[in-house]
Amino acid sequence: MRPPLKGYCYPLTPSGTSSLVGPPPWHYATEYLNLLFRADPDKVAPFLPEPLEPGPDPGLGYVAFSQWWSLWQDRPDLAATHPERTQYREAAVWVGCSYRGRPGQICLFIWVDNDFSLARGWFMGFPKRLGAIEFSEYHPLNSLMPPLESGTVLRGAALAHGERLMEGTLTLRDRISPQELPFPLARPLFHIRHFPSIEAGAPPSVLELVELGAENVRFGEEVWRGEGTLRLFPSDLEEHTALGKLEVLEGYHYHSGYTFPGGKVLHRWS
Repeated sequence: MRPPLKGYCYPLTPSGTSSLVGPPPWHYATEYLNLLFRADPDKVAPFLPEPLEPGPDPGLGYVAFSQWWSLWQDRPDLAATHPERTQYREAAVWVGCSYRGRPGQICLFIWVDNDFSLARGWFMGFPKRLGAIEFSEYHPLNSLMPPLESGTVLRGAALAHGERLMEGTLTLRDRISPQELPFPLARPLFHIRHFPSIEAGAPPSVLELVELGAENVRFGEEVWRGEGTLRLFPSDLEEHTALGKLEVLEGYHYHSGYTFPGGKVLHRWS
């Protein structure tokens, strides 16, 4: 009998070496430019199928522009041998929600610029699509670039298939502690995992509400708060403007890291 094919995910091969993503735990570090907004709660609610419910402040959400560094447990050498498989950028729209009275957040739209992050996101319940992400990076040894201080401006933007989808800016004002980050930032993640059936007309093979785990959560030394701006551009196929007019409240820039050990299924619709 021939041995089974190996791998955490596609492509499955006799050795398993080619898997696009290795098994968890997955280790992350990120730099965020987050813009907190208030939307019409009536436009947020349709994105929250039962048993999810609106959060404590139903209209709150945020747009996140971010850049990431990640490794999976059995390949700690990837950053040295294949750095292109450890780095990526994302842009996402999040809203607050709750599950059985427990406040959290859910990602409604997200674009990423690397295939392994897209595939891994689908496993976790992120609705990822490919895109191009712009993110301000200032180097301290460039004499024309400002240091991160009060008044410094950071910018993020997201594009997909030639369309500009959204862009935002953050003007740094003052530093705060991580504990001062407002809801729904840094709250539990509730996601919807969906994989369609291959049989025509059959219900999805997987349709479940999950909570994503996080261990060893850490924040960088500086968490900046400031004034933000946000522009969303219409698209024929992308629905990121479905939340209507967004009132930008504040913005936040910080670094964080954590380990994803796995998650748990909270509810199955299928």
